[in-house]
Amino acid sequence: GLAIGLSLALYPVLLLVSDWVGLHLGPLYAWLVLLPSLGVLGWRYLTRRPVAHRERWRWRDRLTDESLWADLAYVAVCTLVVFGRLFVVRSVDVPMWGDAYHHTMIAQLIADHSGLFNSWQPYAELETLTYHFGFHADVAVFHWLSGADLPMATLWTGQLINALAVIALYPLAVKVSGSRWAGAAAVFVAGLLSPMPMYYANWGRYTQLAGQAILPAAVWLSWVAFDATALKPRRLILCWLAVGGLALTHQRVLIFLLAFVTAYLISEANDKAHWVRKALNVVIVGSGSALLFLPWFVHIFAGRILVYVGRQVTTAADATPAFTQQYNAIGDLVAYLPAGVWLLLPVATGWGLWRKRREVAVIALWWFVVLLSANPQWLRLPGEGAISNFAVFIAAYIPAGVLVGGALGWVATAWAHERRGLYFASLLVIVVVAGIWADAQRLGDVNPSQFALVTKPDLQAAQWIRAQTPQNARFLVNSFFAYGDTLVVGSDGGWWLPLLARRQTTLPPITYGIEQGPRADYIEWVNALPRAIQAKGITHPDVLAMLRQRGVTHVYIGQLQGRVNYGGPVVLQPEQLLGSPNFKAIYHQDRVWVFEIVRPA
Repeated sequence: GLAIGLSLALYPVLLLVSDWVGLHLGPLYAWLVLLPSLGVLGWRYLTRRPVAHRERWRWRDRLTDESLWADLAYVAVCTLVVFGRLFVVRSVDVPMWGDAYHHTMIAQLIADHSGLFNSWQPYAELETLTYHFGFHADVAVFHWLSGADLPMATLWTGQLINALAVIALYPLAVKVSGSRWAGAAAVFVAGLLSPMPMYYANWGRYTQLAGQAILPAAVWLSWVAFDATALKPRRLILCWLAVGGLALTHQRVLIFLLAFVTAYLISEANDKAHWVRKALNVVIVGSGSALLFLPWFVHIFAGRILVYVGRQVTTAADATPAFTQQYNAIGDLVAYLPAGVWLLLPVATGWGLWRKRREVAVIALWWFVVLLSANPQWLRLPGEGAISNFAVFIAAYIPAGVLVGGALGWVATAWAHERRGLYFASLLVIVVVAGIWADAQRLGDVNPSQFALVTKPDLQAAQWIRAQTPQNARFLVNSFFAYGDTLVVGSDGGWWLPLLARRQTTLPPITYGIEQGPRADYIEWVNALPRAIQAKGITHPDVLAMLRQRGVTHVYIGQLQGRVNYGGPVVLQPEQLLGSPNFKAIYHQDRVWVFEIVRPA
């Protein structure tokens, strides 16, 4: 579990540090980490395992060892979690929905530049990268190791992290409960019973997920460091790596970690004899991590992220826009966790408090602070929407897995008292059978027919476009307004043409809302074209003139006809274009259309 968090945190730190000194290492980022690590591990296991230990090892003793069966249960649950995550995307060619598009583009640009970059050309006209890039660094590493193209590398890296994010809960669950069974139970609850984070695959919400895969390791390492009477250098370096890598991977999840630090300090307030020392440890861990993140924090000022966050944080509770209040609604709790798990969560917390488990109190207080950070208006404080309830509740599998898993671990340990191998084997069989049933339920959480923008006909059309159209061709694609009508997003496979066909479109990735474009009014300029088409229609002379001014040469209508999670009026309809002399159909397969804009004499 700790290896997961530290590994995912390592690569963004490497990219940032090497960028400081002007090095872009490309595939060496992967191989210079992997090969020495394998050598060190091999040397450690070959030289440190005593022969006497192997001679004393007997099957009869091991079969009555509770730890063996707890470990087998953990391995079985992890296997089911990984299998389910990979099985559901076996027929998916491109990661799904809107977020996956800019995630893939950033990873593609990291691969193209062999490291960090600023310009998004040739895929988009953006000129800064201030977006957190940890997940994208991990995708690039997967690409360099496997040779998979970037859309496929993004999909598979995201799904592997989907599994790793719940497997990484093991250390926290064991720390909270003191039982190895709790680790297996935590992964079972979060990975097989809960629809989250499995459901993330539909949204392509992989950056938050990558942050949440690092978060348990960052919490565990920080917790141990805070409690230490003396900070050892190696322990401190691991904390800095985990927290710094988390900051580079997702700033919102970093706030989750800061909420843990707050809860920890509150929980230690009564320990006056040691509180100052522990608070000093917090400062040392935080200072080193902040120093590691500082260059990127300064770099962020080049974009608009801090402007938007500052605006949200300073907006008074009674002045919060209606859209923000609606977006910050908690929603249906059962969509985040099953009703049974919600019912068990307070029971497990209460049982842990009754058992006087300090760790349970800290975890419960931690997530209460997280909930308050998403709802400062409850305390009549500004900042509603800076962290959404949606972001908090789709991460509810973390406290549920740790606390409910801890309680199940206590149950398993109590039942195991004075019992031997047959009981353990029976318990393992129950875990496997229940896990197979739960994994089958999770397979229904991923729905490509609803969330996939790109289909196989779109991929075929992209190949045709790449071969049959000029390199300077520019495509108008289907889109609609989202986020309170402030930004435009794609609604079929046309959005992906810059990556799949290497042709520019009129629609940049959604990060155009936070990055700098080629002109000061770039957001308004991008939004002006779809607004004009909505208001006047695509065949209106003013719209045709706007298309000419922007160098638009073609129109693309995807297989899904601009209807992916959108029920409003579609701006691009084949029938309308076929009836206009200004457009000429040059490609039509299945439901995909490509039109060339005919210039007047």
